[in-house]
Amino acid sequence: MPIVTPNLAHTAGVPSQWNDTIDAALEGLIVGETPAVVTVDMIALNGAALPAYSPVKLDGADKLVAATIDAPAIGITLYPIDGLTANIGIPVLRSGCLAKHRITWPAAYNTDALKLNAFNDAPTPTNIVVREVYFGATVAAP
Repeated sequence: MPIVTPNLAHTAGVPSQWNDTIDAALEGLIVGETPAVVTVDMIALNGAALPAYSPVKLDGADKLVAATIDAPAIGITLYPIDGLTANIGIPVLRSGCLAKHRITWPAAYNTDALKLNAFNDAPTPTNIVVREVYFGATVAAP
């Protein structure tokens, strides 16, 4: 997404300021420092429609599609894919420590075990750790 700066040529020499908001990752998505956050631009399947922060995998032609439980997810989308933006660089998070409740899980990921293990056995460079985040709750020792 390009950043469009305002045209202030007509006010040259007049003190002023402006600011811009850059789409940042969802607050609370990244919950740890290790593994380090890494994003990679990838190509989506033609017509693929994926919500933001959803797990993705690669199809047989190495194009991004929605993750399913029959194969490990390789990353998560950082922006929604509307099906019209195929064959361009789609930023995909390939490494990081992520909060389980902030990921937009497909319906097939219907248990905590499936969610926490969604990225296990994913090919390199995927290194995503999914964590349960507790909000001031006391967790009993095993």
